[in-house]
Amino acid sequence: MNILICGASGFVGRHLTRALREAGHRVIGAVRRPILATDIAVDFRRDTNQGVWLPRLTGIDVVVNAVGVLRDSRDNPMQALHTDTPLALFAACAEAGVRRVVHISALGVDSGVNVPYFTTRITTEQALFRLPCPVLCLRPSVIYGEDGASAQMFRNLAKLPLHALAMGGEQTLQPVHIDDIGSAVVNWLADQNAFSQTVAAVGAEPTTMRGMLDSYRAQFQLRPVYHLAMPRWMMFLMAKLGDFVPSSPLCSDTFTMMDAGNTAPATDFARLLNRPPRSFRTFIVPKN
Repeated sequence: MNILICGASGFVGRHLTRALREAGHRVIGAVRRPILATDIAVDFRRDTNQGVWLPRLTGIDVVVNAVGVLRDSRDNPMQALHTDTPLALFAACAEAGVRRVVHISALGVDSGVNVPYFTTRITTEQALFRLPCPVLCLRPSVIYGEDGASAQMFRNLAKLPLHALAMGGEQTLQPVHIDDIGSAVVNWLADQNAFSQTVAAVGAEPTTMRGMLDSYRAQFQLRPVYHLAMPRWMMFLMAKLGDFVPSSPLCSDTFTMMDAGNTAPATDFARLLNRPPRSFRTFIVPKN
């Protein structure tokens, strides 16, 4: 099939591109700065008009939307990237007769946690399920991949001789491997009887921030370390300071999401994979 991947140059988009090409599909990357001959230029901050998308969908069978940002900013406004542009894209998909649509959302959008990272995605999900074709909405938890920025940060934290953890590191999460997300999308597209669904894309088991870092450290074959619990007031202050540092992964919104937890049953995701998803306990292969 001819597949257009929006956000093909991002972490998730790169891995989906590779998985789909390995499955025999022809992939066109919709990116801000085209590099490959198969790339097309798209400005996801400004392409909020349905008519802009229609010529791009000529001959396209499947659209995958993997555009997303963790923090809102003037350069990367969440309202445009998570809501306005996807709505225009989905409307164009309906008019152009696209056969299937895959949308990468986020685990927790329906949790009631009032942060833009979640609230800007809800209207988009609702529009997705009004399309006349089968749609797959994946809601991933924390995604692990060797080249992922968050995974690299967590691996580096795991190697430190002291783990200073917010409120003792008891926040719950359910890390999912990026390869499992790719396999799930490939399998769903290969299923002639696929139906529209929202699936929590999560790993085999939930854990805590402390448990994940301890496991990563053990996978690096390093000795256990001492844990220092950082009080809530200190983390709250650091998050407030992070609001003024655009590159910081910690800000008030990410602190709120972290504090709320991020887990779900893996049953539906395992059904897409035709096997259990990988456990965070097996993510890291030590380099000899």
